[in-house]
Amino acid sequence: MDLRQKNKTNPSKRQANMGSFAPNTGKMKTNFVPRVNQLDSIQLDNEITNLLRQQIQNILQVLPPGLLSHLQPEINFVLNSALWNFSIRTHYATFGQQMLSIAYEKDQLPSAKLALHYLLTTVLPYAKENAQFRLTSWSRVQKLLQLAENALVLFNLVNFFKFLRSGTRPSLVDCLLRINHRSLDGAKRRTIGYSYMTRELVWAGFLELLGFTIPFVNYHALKRKLRNLLRIEAAPQRQDERVELTADTRCAYCNERVILPHHMGCRHVFCYLCLKGNQLADAGFQCNVCDYRSETFRKVVVL
Repeated sequence: MDLRQKNKTNPSKRQANMGSFAPNTGKMKTNFVPRVNQLDSIQLDNEITNLLRQQIQNILQVLPPGLLSHLQPEINFVLNSALWNFSIRTHYATFGQQMLSIAYEKDQLPSAKLALHYLLTTVLPYAKENAQFRLTSWSRVQKLLQLAENALVLFNLVNFFKFLRSGTRPSLVDCLLRINHRSLDGAKRRTIGYSYMTRELVWAGFLELLGFTIPFVNYHALKRKLRNLLRIEAAPQRQDERVELTADTRCAYCNERVILPHHMGCRHVFCYLCLKGNQLADAGFQCNVCDYRSETFRKVVVL
């Protein structure tokens, strides 16, 4: 009996837990938003901002060098202001939140809080970037900025642990302004597909297989056997011409100036390290010019 009376006297609590319907979209809004969706929305916002900045950088590369480099803080400020205007100010949700059907309630963001949100998310980052970009000679200002950044990192860490415990207000700005996320699709579970994960596992296993087997493949011997099989070049013949070494002589393998000249018995000259390294890698190494093969090599003697 008491339980029925309690349920009858508290209909607003039940409605708050179940959620409410959005008048414009017809979707059910609820206070419950999974933590992973809130974190993903922040990640999506960062990716969208970086993508747009990269596109702007690609456009600026066409201009003469240094023409707009001194205006980099202002360019970032205009970009962030445009993103804020077409997301938070217009739809009460960032673009990352809109992709995941998350939004702020209009009553949580009146005009004063909107102005504070713009100040914290757009104006203050511009002021910091402007000071770091133009006030590099002011050591005190740089020290203050460094202290402020360290304190901000600490506060973000504390707020992150608080978010993991409560599940609300993942960013420090949300915590300062005391605004919460609302889901527009109701408290339904997030569907997870494992097809992408399966492809990644198969690809990772294939890469591990390649990394294990490739070191056992003798690339030099395989290349020599394929070349002989396809008969790309003439059959090896011993050449009795005398080896000539001049100031312009280059190694037959690396095509650089010969260092410690040696030869295999043909008239082509190799660096000692090129010839020795190839014979160690492939016992059947042939001259890559005339296909002459020899198990020994000799130093070129200058007469």
